[in-house]
Order: sequence, then C-alpha cells, then structure tokens
Amino acid sequence: MSKTLVNLQNELIAETKKGFPILLSGVLVFLIFTLMYFVLPIEAVRLIWIFGLGAIFPIGMFIGKILGVSLNSTDNPLGILGGIVAAPQAFYIPVFIIVYMKIPEYLPFTIGLLAGSHFLPYIWIYKSKAYLFVTLGTCFSALILGGFFVDFAFTLVPLAISIVYGIGVALIQRELKAKSVSSSAIR
Repeated sequence: MSKTLVNLQNELIAETKKGFPILLSGVLVFLIFTLMYFVLPIEAVRLIWIFGLGAIFPIGMFIGKILGVSLNSTDNPLGILGGIVAAPQAFYIPVFIIVYMKIPEYLPFTIGLLAGSHFLPYIWIYKSKAYLFVTLGTCFSALILGGFFVDFAFTLVPLAISIVYGIGVALIQRELKAKSVSSSAIR
C-alpha cells in the first residue's frame, strides 16, 4: 500500500518528535558558547564557535537516545529529506573560516543567520509553526545583536539563540501534545 504525504509526515513526526533533541542540544552548545567568552581568550572562542557547532548533531543524537527519540528515520523519504536539508550546513564552514580570517567579530552574525535559516524547511516537513519561530528568532537575533551590537555579539547572540531554541523546544512540545490530544479524540 502506498502512503500519502500526510501519512509520511505524521509517521516522521511521531518517530522523531519533530527533531526537538537537536534544538535541545543547540540550547546547551550556545549556552556554553555564551560562557566561554568569560573564561577563554577571544581567539580561542572564535575558533570554538566554528568547530564547536559540529557538536550539536552528535549531542542531539545522544539526547534523543536518552529520551527514546529516533532521529534517524531512513525508511521514511521525508526523514531522508530532513537529512538532506541539514547537510548543506557543512558547506557553511568555509564561509565561517573566511569570516574568521577577515572580520572575526562578525562570526556570531554570520553563524546565527546561516544556522537559523537552515530551519526554514522544517516548517513544512514537520508541519510546525515552532520552526518558523526558531528560524525568525535566530536570524533576527543574529542580525540585530550580531550586526548592531558587535562588541557584545559573542555573548548576546549565543544567549539569544539559546533562548530561542529553548522556546522552540517548548513550542514543539506543545505542538506534539496538541497533536496527541487531537489524535486520541478522533479514536
């Protein structure tokens, strides 16, 4: 029997819980980025920003495993699409390196805008307004705080992103609960 797009989306949402463990991981990583500024030299902080982002996915997978959330949905074509949508972030690394070499004070601005924008397709994949909030909140935080308050960007931008991701997790939990309530009401 062939599954409809709606069936595939609902299965992916049920299996991955809309990927919230990845956002939860981002909360932790960006909080650490915020605190690093106060204990490490700025040169180290800048490098950690570039390469520390790579920790978000594996930490998210670990959190997912602890919470019983499967983030690898390889038997669902939309799960594969979600992975494909996330993969281009690897191509951002050269951009981050060039910004680091030429105008390092704009790393939070650049990383926030590019990382935030990559969540946009998840609005459709997961049928989630929470990802619209995450996309806009992350991008506008990076734009305003990283673009206009450059002297404070290495503390304000990661703190703002961490808060946005945390609110995103809460919104996703609310969406999942609402879907669960509506599904059980139908039965």
